[in-house]
Amino acid sequence: MTLLAAVTSLPTSLESFSLVAPEIALVVAALVAFLGGAFFGLRSGWVVALLGIAAAWALAGGQPADASTITSGGVRVDGFSTFIRWLVLGLGALLALVQSGDLFATAVSRGPGIRRGGTCEEAGTFLLLLAGLSLVGVAGDLVLLFVGLELVSIPTYILLALKRIDAHGQEASLKYFFLSLVSSSLFLYAAVCLYGIGGSTDLQAIAARLQSTDATVAGMATILLPAALGMAMVGAAFRLAAVPMHFYAPDVYEGTSPANAALLSTLPKVAGVVVLARLLGLAIAPDITAAAQAGPAAQASLDLLWKLAVVLAAVTMTVGNVMALWQRNLRRLLGCSSIAHAGYLLVGVAVAAAAGATQAGQPLGDTTALDTGWTMVLGGMTSSLFYLATYAIATIGIFGAVAYLGHRWPEWTAGSGPRPPREEIATVDDLDGLASTNPVAAFAIAAFLLSLAGMPPLPGFWGKLSLAASALQVDWNAAVSLDSRRGWFVGLAVVLVLNAAIAAAYYLRIISAMYFKTTKRGVQADGGIAAGLAMLACLVLVAAVTVQPRRLFMAASRAGDAVSGTLPVAVADARPTIPTR
Repeated sequence: MTLLAAVTSLPTSLESFSLVAPEIALVVAALVAFLGGAFFGLRSGWVVALLGIAAAWALAGGQPADASTITSGGVRVDGFSTFIRWLVLGLGALLALVQSGDLFATAVSRGPGIRRGGTCEEAGTFLLLLAGLSLVGVAGDLVLLFVGLELVSIPTYILLALKRIDAHGQEASLKYFFLSLVSSSLFLYAAVCLYGIGGSTDLQAIAARLQSTDATVAGMATILLPAALGMAMVGAAFRLAAVPMHFYAPDVYEGTSPANAALLSTLPKVAGVVVLARLLGLAIAPDITAAAQAGPAAQASLDLLWKLAVVLAAVTMTVGNVMALWQRNLRRLLGCSSIAHAGYLLVGVAVAAAAGATQAGQPLGDTTALDTGWTMVLGGMTSSLFYLATYAIATIGIFGAVAYLGHRWPEWTAGSGPRPPREEIATVDDLDGLASTNPVAAFAIAAFLLSLAGMPPLPGFWGKLSLAASALQVDWNAAVSLDSRRGWFVGLAVVLVLNAAIAAAYYLRIISAMYFKTTKRGVQADGGIAAGLAMLACLVLVAAVTVQPRRLFMAASRAGDAVSGTLPVAVADARPTIPTR
């Protein structure tokens, strides 16, 4: 490389580094935690983690009000990536409080095989996980996307191994490790197929080739697309805990700590949604003019994607909810619930793909059949992103409450022998009568469960409503038949509503145990102040979104528009009123 070329490329490199300043801040904080713990006796690793997240937050910047996009060196910053970055940092702060567990805990000895507290190794690893997930959100290149996904997976199973050193904890870590390898391999093969289509690792270059009308390119893309989309969907399904990669969730959730279960049920799902959004973005044109000129490969990609997403959504939510009905172990039940919520998230992906296929199939200038006002704004990716945020807050709140409650009181009296080791809260029955002994924790858990069940006017209700309404809006003017696309989405909306009713049964069972049963042994509430603060913070956020969901809806709408492209004027004017409650 000549000196002139090196100088010419320097601004681009500096701009790329400036675009990933929040991720660099997280990595620097991780290094401080690692080196401080190893060489300087630092023991407040989770304090360093919170400070690092705060620094990244300050560098993140706000969501752009328009559709502007900044790309440099494989980094893509737009409304979608900014939303994901803020979501990752917000959830990271809450999870850091839950993970710190008993940083300020009572001086009671822990049971054997359980390691808790603010170790620097755990905090540094957690910060690297957040940096990787944030990189996934801003990745505009297949290589950076894959590196980011691996930077999510590797720290995750390290945290699983560090937090629990007993047999169950190590088993959970190994199960996640081996399945993560399978998932990464499949996604890597999908990336190879996409590279073959686009001749480049840049996502914009792949999108341009995929939407090309060139017969040779379209033929090659049509052949490679089923393999690429199929393997990419399976890779995303592992991170979402969706069928067919769902079976690990109940076992791993049961074997790990409540803090790690909170992490597994939220952060990997963000990565899965980002992967699916990037797949959508490859085939959806940025505006109506480009959509009318898109080639057959883009249309085939969207058709295949919405069909896969519809089937996986219906099967995943049904399998997860039916499995949860039979669970008595609390963490296994929430693991099955996590599977079901992955199915709900896939509804929005299916709707967005179908709306994109509708837009791509219209002649230039014809917008009469584009019933995408609700579909593209409060439906599609917008509803999935809104639902993802509300689900993550409620789920972290539940696991934060479980971590705060800690252990059951032992069945032991002084003089009857040595005190038995403490037992963690494990089953639904362990929460019997919690409202009489810990009314604040019981109220918080009840609020989170009702939100997950979709009870109005809690955030989960608005999320499920937008998902169901957007599914019903697809091909609104068409007749309903079993072999029509409208029939598929009407059926999907019905399955969603039925599954919401099924989920309410096991969520209400937990609430019933807390409020309508008598206390047998009670809980010690020895999980530490930090976990309790996380529980209260999540409760405040749920209350805020309940009273005023508009701000989150608008942020999700801007992020969804960045994925789904710019709507034509005739459709944009038909946008529904966003609820203000």
